[in-house]
Amino acid sequence: MKDFQNRVRKTLDEIGRETLAYDETEFWMVERIYQQIEDYASEKELFNTAVALPLIRALHNGSHRKGTAVKDGHTYRLPYMIHCLRVCLMLIDLKLPFNKEDEDIVLAAALCHDMIEDIPFANGGTEMMTLYHLDKRVYHTVRLVSKRKDFTLEEHQQYFDNIMNDRFALMVKLSDRGNNVEDLYNMKIWKVHEYVEETRKYFFPMCDFGMKKFPELQEVLAILRDKMLTLTESAEALVIRYERKEYQMLTKLEELREENRRLTSILQELEG
Repeated sequence: MKDFQNRVRKTLDEIGRETLAYDETEFWMVERIYQQIEDYASEKELFNTAVALPLIRALHNGSHRKGTAVKDGHTYRLPYMIHCLRVCLMLIDLKLPFNKEDEDIVLAAALCHDMIEDIPFANGGTEMMTLYHLDKRVYHTVRLVSKRKDFTLEEHQQYFDNIMNDRFALMVKLSDRGNNVEDLYNMKIWKVHEYVEETRKYFFPMCDFGMKKFPELQEVLAILRDKMLTLTESAEALVIRYERKEYQMLTKLEELREENRRLTSILQELEG
């Protein structure tokens, strides 16, 4: 344990205190879950996971997630890293049937999964290896789950095909979606429909394909699929109910406007 801690500490020293600086006034919102993962990584001596934790805290510093937290009567925006932590913790809770080395890779990749998309790296994210001393498999997994906004339809399909055929990327991407569907209530109505449709088109098939390609992950994938199915169906039902109510209200409003126009016309005739 002491050798492990010394190795982590040495690596963080090489990365540098300035690089790892973060806003400590926001840390209370993520401290509990951060500590859970830190303790788990320390107990199991997961080097990449232990290094990735302070790294994402620093690199995502200043970015925020939709949602708020209240403390002493004040409302605060959630630090973005809470999403990365929740994706990682979801994988820990699933008790993946991986050996220690593979678990370390997938948990570190879960923590870092948005780095290449969100951090303006000069060298496309290879800094994860060259500057931050993470395993090349962590970088490879994060690169696989990273998506450009200008993907063509063919590139978009190829993106999901590549993920389906890599068990680390598959677990990270599905857990990422598993956490995101928990936040559907924060999305605009059109976004909920779009998100639900995308989940049905790509993510359910990914689960089904993964169950066949990686038999050892069948139980885990079934849990993730059931979670996504339950949350997306519930969110869609609520949205449809809201849209129906909105339509009824707009219809009633138009009827009242028409009645107002009719009465106004009658009044004008009487006055004339």
